Amino acid sequence: MHRNPLPTIAFNKAVLPISLTLLNTLNNVLNKHTGLVEGHHIIHFSNKHYTAEHGGYHPVEIALKKDINNKYTILCITDLSFNGYPYPTLERDIEFDFTHTTVFTRYSGLKSMTAPNTDKLYTLWESRFIANLTKGAYNPIELRSR
Repeated sequence: MHRNPLPTIAFNKAVLPISLTLLNTLNNVLNKHTGLVEGHHIIHFSNKHYTAEHGGYHPVEIALKKDINNKYTILCITDLSFNGYPYPTLERDIEFDFTHTTVFTRYSGLKSMTAPNTDKLYTLWESRFIANLTKGAYNPIELRSR
């Protein structure tokens, strides 16, 4: 049986070098929710085995906005981790905020996306995320709309 390929979703260009692999991943998730109207959407990648005690694959949230032309803009990519003692909570570990063109890292604080080596940091983060995604580390993957 020949299957038709999923429709390709258009994305607006971002400041950082987002790979075609990541855009295809977002495309696949969004195509599972064909009735999405314009507005804000968050794709939440999590691993049910990630805990403060044992670590594991950090949850990742990718915030998107669908415009009136049916194109998506990536607003923010947030990698979360448990922090704090004795009551750990999920907090942002690294965040690429495309709306404000800033990058936050736990140990460096807030910087501009145009700061030296930010593109390398992003590329490193994304390659690890894609590798974890490829080996099935994220289950469930959920879409939330508002």
